Amino acid sequence: MRKFYLLFLFLFINSINSFSQTDQNTNAQKSILDKGVSHFGFRVGFSNKDIENDRLLTIVDIDEIKNLSYEFALSGSWFIDENVAWGVKVNYGFSDQTYKISSNLLPLLINAQTYSSSIATSNFEIGTGVKNYVPFGNSNRFFVFNETNASYSYLSSLTRDVYDEGKDIKKSMKNTHEISLGLSPGVMYFLKKGFAFEFAFNPVMISYNRTYIKQDEINDGGGSDLAIDFRFNLLKIYFGFAYYFGI
Repeated sequence: MRKFYLLFLFLFINSINSFSQTDQNTNAQKSILDKGVSHFGFRVGFSNKDIENDRLLTIVDIDEIKNLSYEFALSGSWFIDENVAWGVKVNYGFSDQTYKISSNLLPLLINAQTYSSSIATSNFEIGTGVKNYVPFGNSNRFFVFNETNASYSYLSSLTRDVYDEGKDIKKSMKNTHEISLGLSPGVMYFLKKGFAFEFAFNPVMISYNRTYIKQDEINDGGGSDLAIDFRFNLLKIYFGFAYYFGI
C-alpha cells in the first residue's frame, strides 16, 4: 500500500510539472464548472488475498484463506447551476471468500475436527444526488465538494459451511435491501483540461435495511435495521477519474 501512495504522489507531482501554460484554467473570475457542463466518471477496485499454512495465536491452523473482490462504478452528472451538479451513479461489486481451518479446540466449539467456509457476495447499488463544488485557489484546477445523495442497494450472499471434510454441510442465503441518505465530501483536481482525479469518503449516512435469511433452503429468519453512522470508515474511501465535457 505504501508503494501505491508513493507512485501516486510521483505521478501527481509529475502531472503538475508537465502541463503547458495554455492548459492552465487561470480565469479566476468565473468557475469553469458552469451551468450546462456535464461529467462522466468511473471507478474500478480489485483486491486479492491468499494465505496458506499459517497459525493464529498458535492454537488455530489456517490451512487456507482466500479473498478475491472487485468493484466497478459509473457516474454521470449535469451542472444545473455554477458549481452545482445533479447526477446519478451505478455500482456493482463481487467478493469470494474461502476459509479452511483446523484446531484441537474445534470439537469443543462446533463438534468437528476441521471446518471450512466459502462466502460469495454480490451487491448492486443505484443512487442520485446533488454535488456542490467550491473552487480552491485561483487556478480553477482544485475543488473541494460535498455530495448529498440517496441510494438503493441490493446485497446477496451465499455461505457454505463444511464440517469434517464434507460429513456435514450447511448453506445459508442472505438477501438485503437497503435505502440510505448520505453525505460524501471530497476533493477534485484537474490533471489537464477536462480530465480530473477525485477522492471522496462517506462519513455520515442514515440507512434502513431489511434482510431475509434462508437456511438450507428454508426461510429461517431476517430482520430490519435503522442506523445512523457518523464514523470515518477507511472502507468507504473512494478514488476515481472523471471527464468533464464543455469546460
